[in-house]
Amino acid sequence: RVGYIQESPLWKTSYRLVLREGEAPLMQGWAIVENTTEHDWRDVRLTLVNGRPISFIMDLYQPLYVARPVVAPETFASLRPQLHAQDLAAGDALQKANAGNRGRGMGGMGGGMMGGMGGGMGGGVAPAADADMPDLALQIDPSAGVEAAAKGSDVGELFRYEIDEPIKLARQQSAMLPIINGKVTGEKVSLFNGSVESKHPLDAVQLTNSTPLHWMQGPITVFDGGEYAGDARIEDLAPGGQRLISYALDLDTEVSSDSTERPKEMISAQLQSGRLIVRHRLRRLHIYTVKNSSERAKKVLIEQPIDADWKLVGTRPAEQTRSLYRFAVQAEPGKPERLVVEEEQPVEEQLFAAALADPQDAQIFLKSDVVSDEVKQAIAEVVRRNQARAKLAARMTDLDKRIHLFTGEQERIRENMKTLDHDSDLYRRFVKKLGVQEDEIEKIRAELEQLKSRQQELDTDLEKYLSDLKLD
Repeated sequence: RVGYIQESPLWKTSYRLVLREGEAPLMQGWAIVENTTEHDWRDVRLTLVNGRPISFIMDLYQPLYVARPVVAPETFASLRPQLHAQDLAAGDALQKANAGNRGRGMGGMGGGMMGGMGGGMGGGVAPAADADMPDLALQIDPSAGVEAAAKGSDVGELFRYEIDEPIKLARQQSAMLPIINGKVTGEKVSLFNGSVESKHPLDAVQLTNSTPLHWMQGPITVFDGGEYAGDARIEDLAPGGQRLISYALDLDTEVSSDSTERPKEMISAQLQSGRLIVRHRLRRLHIYTVKNSSERAKKVLIEQPIDADWKLVGTRPAEQTRSLYRFAVQAEPGKPERLVVEEEQPVEEQLFAAALADPQDAQIFLKSDVVSDEVKQAIAEVVRRNQARAKLAARMTDLDKRIHLFTGEQERIRENMKTLDHDSDLYRRFVKKLGVQEDEIEKIRAELEQLKSRQQELDTDLEKYLSDLKLD
């Protein structure tokens, strides 16, 4: 029978990363465990399991009410610690490069990991209080450490650390158990993201878990050249995985960014069943200028959001996450470096070919190098036919205007005739004029009928001509 008598808190991890010029980074990690029981632990065998099993408690008894959210004002003054997504484009080459390093991390790690931080609690256990606080860390040698007190193994979808020695831990006390101590693969970089800080990049490290152990998420205290440099956060990281961590603002480097758009460019034109399908290309430029004012060269990674509607042209990113491109710039001391990122977006327009009547509009297609000769000839023919239709329509409009003028004149004459004697000369003159106008109106209406019939023929011919066209 298996059971438990008291709920146990989650164990946590805390890390220290030591950077030295010309040396591989040193990663040290502690598991923070807490004895929340009312009994002392004496020679307890401890196994720490790391994973993400799905487990929850749901209250099905109490009635539910929807409460309004409570919003508190933000009071922090500095940048929030950043979490950086992994490079999804890295492939087998990265895994092969890390394979040779995975044998490190557990054995042969000399020195006292907790040296200078107070006495232990037996079995390599040390007090957990304020172990990574900057004021205390500055008083010790950050590269010192004791041999890791745990070994790791996979358990299904989980990972566990088995503490080598039985531990002693008083009730209501916590302890830090060293689980990681070894050199890892890493490179110092500067990381710029305009949405985080618009002027300066962040000091960062590209870390690769080149140990055989899983790293659980937690805070990292970073030392650079023996001095406290800042704090960072890291997500869960399996062996061979790579992550960026950022820990400070790089005040020696400044980055400016600007964006501009180019005029749209036609890339193709097709005639398909009466429609003119025109494809254009939109282009925009993102221009970054990096100024390194320090005394050494730096690798600067510039992050740019991925827009699914736009495709990169030319410059390829050094890394790509789910939502960001990362471009690498090698910034020499005192020399501005410029990075131009170009993106393009295809845009399709569909026009009714029958609307192409203006030769000036057609010249855009007739003079283009990307339009085939067959399409140009068809467009020219459509313009010719549309001009004939337009000329016919103009003639019909003129005739309609003449009928309207005659009608207005006749109304005026009839009004005058009402006051005249039917035997008067003026009355007879008006009658004669009305007769002439009626003859003219009949001729105009006859011509209009012919023109309408001709217009229908032209429309039918154009529609048939366009429906048979399928030209690329």
